[in-house]
Amino acid sequence: MKITIFSDCHCGYDYGEERGEDPFLAFQEAMERSLDSDLILIAGDIFDSRVPKQEVLARAAKILSVAQNSPSQAKLVDVAGKDRNEVSPSALRGIPVVAIHGTHERRSRFMINPVQAMEHAGLLLHLHGSTALFDINGKKVAVHGMSGVPERFAGDCLKQWSPKPVPGACNILMLHQSVDPYVYSPLEPPSIRMEDLPAGFDLYVLGHMHWHDMRNFKSGTLLLTGSTVTTSVHKAESEQGKGMFTFNGTYLEFVPLASQRKVVCEQFLYSPEIRRQVEQKIIDVISQQHKMKPIIGIKIKGRLPPETAVPNFSDLEQKYGDRAIIKINQELKQSEFEKNMELLKTLRERGLSPEEQGLRILQDNLDQVKCGLNAHDMFDLLADGRIDEIMNMLFGGNK
Repeated sequence: MKITIFSDCHCGYDYGEERGEDPFLAFQEAMERSLDSDLILIAGDIFDSRVPKQEVLARAAKILSVAQNSPSQAKLVDVAGKDRNEVSPSALRGIPVVAIHGTHERRSRFMINPVQAMEHAGLLLHLHGSTALFDINGKKVAVHGMSGVPERFAGDCLKQWSPKPVPGACNILMLHQSVDPYVYSPLEPPSIRMEDLPAGFDLYVLGHMHWHDMRNFKSGTLLLTGSTVTTSVHKAESEQGKGMFTFNGTYLEFVPLASQRKVVCEQFLYSPEIRRQVEQKIIDVISQQHKMKPIIGIKIKGRLPPETAVPNFSDLEQKYGDRAIIKINQELKQSEFEKNMELLKTLRERGLSPEEQGLRILQDNLDQVKCGLNAHDMFDLLADGRIDEIMNMLFGGNK
């Protein structure tokens, strides 16, 4: 048997913008390269939002439909935790697609999310706290799925569901959650640990994280699927290609996708030469051959010297924007910022009102740029909405 597994397609990401086609190209390639499979599993976030545009829904539905035109040996035997009447016969035509919804698609309990909408359209079988049992050439395959829930509830949901392996079957458990130590965001700490995952499964499939990994786990294998498309630019993703996985009941194989951009991440410490260093890095990347415009993510860290303005790289982004997608993130500590924090502390200790504090800070800033304006006069103009007059004063239009 052959089972194809992928996740986090994020159809609709950057829709209408430069990278808006990327999710559809990767999703279509993943589906088309799965047409020799018996079963296709998608571990969440087919879509990038809870309520996708109709154009996004239509394109994703068309891509999903290709599975219905290819033969498969997989036959649905039974479902548990789900009404069999919810499974459309057309969803079982050709190669069955089994999916869970992810965190991007999650909606309120009594609302239809876009993955459920695809199920109602007869394009896939959706699982949430439920199991689908298939027969593939006499071999039983049980797919157990828990869709994405808020991280703080995930541990309790898994415990309450308490999935059990089906005896005599190849058992696959599919989740779309952070599972410590695989954490999507430190702002949402996981409530599931690796040891909380139930024993006895042949394959544990985790969507949600956008980098991929696999390891031996308990009596089987744990697979972190990664995403089929780059959304946020991270170091871990730049070191791996995007792709999908095939599983024959015992072994996993990674299959890279051709429809992907080269991602380059670089970190610099601030120096007077920072602009030259950043531009040289951009030139080095774009001088190579790329099928698709590469993504260059640059992070600048360090401390700015006193009286030094924060560097502006917008002209570089514009200069090379026809050959690369450039994202420059600056995490610079400023002496001026720290001085202003001390000023706020002093003002608070003096017991000044918020208005008086604001006027004091405004006057200090005006004095620094030596424009000769009085903070009280400017405050009166701001209160009257006379912004044009202020701009004229700042730029020398009025004396």
